[in-house]
Amino acid sequence: MLKLIDLSNNNPGPIDFGAVRRAGYFGVWMKVTEGTGFNDPDWHVRSRAARMVRLHVGGYHFARPGQSSPQEQARRFCDLLGKVERRDLYPVLDLEDAGGLSPVSLHVWARNFLSRVHERTGVRCLTYSGPAFIEGQHWTRTFGTGAGLWLADYGANDGSDHGPHVPPPWRKIVAHQYTSVGTVPGVHGHVDLSHARARRTVLAHGSRGII
Repeated sequence: MLKLIDLSNNNPGPIDFGAVRRAGYFGVWMKVTEGTGFNDPDWHVRSRAARMVRLHVGGYHFARPGQSSPQEQARRFCDLLGKVERRDLYPVLDLEDAGGLSPVSLHVWARNFLSRVHERTGVRCLTYSGPAFIEGQHWTRTFGTGAGLWLADYGANDGSDHGPHVPPPWRKIVAHQYTSVGTVPGVHGHVDLSHARARRTVLAHGSRGII
């Protein structure tokens, strides 16, 4: 089982990524952009620092569908994300806010965002969300253009992995964020923790020859 964390500007620095790596963590997802107007100020420095100690790095975009088109938000995300390196994790669409869109319109919005990121980066994009949000949309099919679902499902949220409840229309997940109150050497305060079963499911360019 692979151990992963995710970070944003809400996680105070400095972060000792060497300590994270020595604690057995495989990779880290970091916030890059949100909606139309927010760029995470820590993305560039932290992503470089994490890659220097050979952690696998991925960037995510927190979607604000009511602010602008999926094409515009995907463009901004990709501009700041930069090249998806050979050892990187999949980029991620963080979908927790419908922005006033109907379920049908939100489904189209997300599918178009995923497609545009694929066009710009050459790699597919995960979707991050939680069971309550997904079930509230009553979707009957997945987006079909992404790399799968990274599910946030905490259960008791006590730092332990109690197993995911996979919401339809998804039948399986790529990664499971199982707590928001984890502790990790090198990171101040609480941190989100995730598990993934295999490298090939989370690495944007596949896992051959990559450690």
